[in-house]
Amino acid sequence: MSARYFPRSDAGLLVWLANFQTALPTQAKALGLGTTETKDALDQAKALAAAITADEQKYADWQAAVARTAELRTRAFVEIQRIIDRCRVSPGFTEETAKALQAVPVRSVPENLASHKPQIRASSHGGKVRIDWTRGALDGIHIYSRKQGEAAWVLLGHDSRPPFDDPRPISAVEVREYRAIGVSHDQEVGQPSDTVSVALSP
Repeated sequence: MSARYFPRSDAGLLVWLANFQTALPTQAKALGLGTTETKDALDQAKALAAAITADEQKYADWQAAVARTAELRTRAFVEIQRIIDRCRVSPGFTEETAKALQAVPVRSVPENLASHKPQIRASSHGGKVRIDWTRGALDGIHIYSRKQGEAAWVLLGHDSRPPFDDPRPISAVEVREYRAIGVSHDQEVGQPSDTVSVALSP
């Protein structure tokens, strides 16, 4: 287990590591540390700080990509719906046409799923986080995640066959939170699961 003086958040850890790299060289001689072991500790601190910084940039890029996709989804749906609505008023539009375009109403959500709340469990092993859940009457679930302390949930993906493995690598000390919501006929149904947390370290 990591010592309690290590900050749990990446932002706090970056500040801590920067101070460590500044303070250790000035304290090393008085504390009887050799040149080699001091250098090794500083190299490790520098490498960890660089890795965390790179991860934060990749995470920010990923969040931006998700936001762009959500914006594109909205624009695309408007245009696609406009075309289908135009087709519907064509004399040649039939029930077969609607089925061919899959432009038929989604089946209603079964009553027993309207208040369904998935049960999930999260564990860390083999360098990844695994989410276990029970399918039951669901077609699948959507898995959401966030770092502890963040407000926004980010969609990680859809899973139709448990378990679900978080595709993101574990490269820093952090706590990830997860929750899921059921999916039936391509619609989210019911209530979000309880939030589960996993403490991670590389």
